[in-house]
Amino acid sequence: MNNWKHVDPAMAIQGEEVLKRLNDHGHQAFFVGGCVRDEIMNRPVTDMDITTSAKPEEVMALFEGSIPTGLQHGTVTVRMNGYHFEVTTFRTESGYEDYRRPSEVQFVDQVEEDLKRRDFTMNAIARDYVGQLIDPFNGVTDIEQRIVRSVGLAEERFREDALRMLRGVRFASIFDFDIDSLTWDGILAERDKLPHIAMERVRTEMDKMLAGPYPARGVCLLMDSELLHYVKVPVELSGLDRTALSLLDKLPQATEFRLGLLLLLLGANSSDADQKLRAWTYSGKVKDRMTKLLELHEAVLNSISKIVKDVQVGQYRRHLQEEWKQSVLRYGVLASEDWHVIHTLLPQSFYDMTGEEYLLLKELVEHAAEWIEEMGIYSLKELELSGSDLLRVTGRKGGPWLGETMNWLLQQVVTGQLVNKHDILLEAAKKVTSDEK
Repeated sequence: MNNWKHVDPAMAIQGEEVLKRLNDHGHQAFFVGGCVRDEIMNRPVTDMDITTSAKPEEVMALFEGSIPTGLQHGTVTVRMNGYHFEVTTFRTESGYEDYRRPSEVQFVDQVEEDLKRRDFTMNAIARDYVGQLIDPFNGVTDIEQRIVRSVGLAEERFREDALRMLRGVRFASIFDFDIDSLTWDGILAERDKLPHIAMERVRTEMDKMLAGPYPARGVCLLMDSELLHYVKVPVELSGLDRTALSLLDKLPQATEFRLGLLLLLLGANSSDADQKLRAWTYSGKVKDRMTKLLELHEAVLNSISKIVKDVQVGQYRRHLQEEWKQSVLRYGVLASEDWHVIHTLLPQSFYDMTGEEYLLLKELVEHAAEWIEEMGIYSLKELELSGSDLLRVTGRKGGPWLGETMNWLLQQVVTGQLVNKHDILLEAAKKVTSDEK
C-alpha cells in the first residue's frame, strides 16, 4: 500500500511487508504508537513499531534473523532488508511494584486490550496494512484539539509508570498542546512517585524537552506542577522569571544552549552546577561544557567590575578586550561562544550591575565573536615555538618557569603584542627568561 506521507518510503515498504506476512499467516498486526501519531500530525516518522496477536516465538519463526529483544515482554526485533522493526505481542500489564516496570505481562488476542495500557490517547492509535485506524480512545480527536490526555484514569497510568508524568509535560512542550484537566489532576496526585524513577530517565525527558521547539512552555509546566521538586535529585524552579524563560525558545534548538541559559537563570554557580549535573547523570563532556560556561560568566562579571573600579574610562575597551581574550584561553573557545550566544539575548534586568558596567558588558557582547576570531590561536600547541625548542636553546632544565614562559608567549600573541613566528617568539622568550635569572 505504502500510503504514508512522512515516512522513508523504503522503510514503509519493509514495515508493510512485516504486517502483510503476519496477516498472511493468520495474525493480526498493526503499526502503533509514535509512528501513527506523527503521521497524523504531519511530523517526520523515524521508526515504526508494530503490535501483533502473534506470540514472540511465532514472530521469530516467520522472520529469519530476528532478535529476541525482550521476550518476557513479548518484543522481538524483526530485520527486513536493512530496517529494524520492534514487533510486540498484544499484552496487558500489572503489578507495577517500582512505579516503572510491570512484574506481570499477559498476552491477549485483541488490539484494543493492548491499547488500553498505553500512556496517552495520542499514542494509543493503531493502523493496519491498508491505513485503517483503530482509535478506541479518540486519540485523533485529541490530536486535532491539541490535548495531552491519559488513556483511562490518569492516576492509574501514572502509578503504573511514574515517568509518564514527565513524558506528558514533554509532549505538551514539544507539540505545544494543553494537558487535559483530569490528566493534570492525576499528575499532581501522583507526583510523589517520582523518587522511584532513575535520574538518567528523568534527564532524558528533560533533554528531549529542552531540544524541542517550545522548551519555555515545558519549564513553565514543570514549575506549575513542581515535578522536579519530587525527583531523586530535586531542582527548585519556583523563583524563575517566566518572561526570561521565553528566551529559551529563541536559542538554537540544542540542549546545551538551553541548559546553559537555564542554569544562568537559576543563578547556579559552577561548583553547585558540577555536583548537580553529575547527579543528574550528564556526561562528563556536557558537565565540563556547562561548568566552564558558568566559570566564564563569573569571570566576565568580575573583570567588568574591576575595570570600572580601577581603570580610566579611556582605557576601558583595551582592558576589556585583553580580559576577554585571557578568558577565552582559560575557559576555551566553546564556552566563550556559548556565553556569547546566550548573552546576546539576555536583557539588562538579568544583571545585577551598574549602568556603567552594563554598557561595558554590551560592548563585550557586541565584539566578543570578533575578538575571538582576531586571536588567531587558542592553545599552546598552536605556538610556532615549542617547549622542547625553548629547553634546547636555553640549555635549562624543565620546571615551572617553562610553563609560565610558554603561557606568557601565548598571551602576548593573542593580545597582539607578539607575532606567532618561531624566531620572534624565541627571542622574546630568551629575553624574559634572562631577565628572571
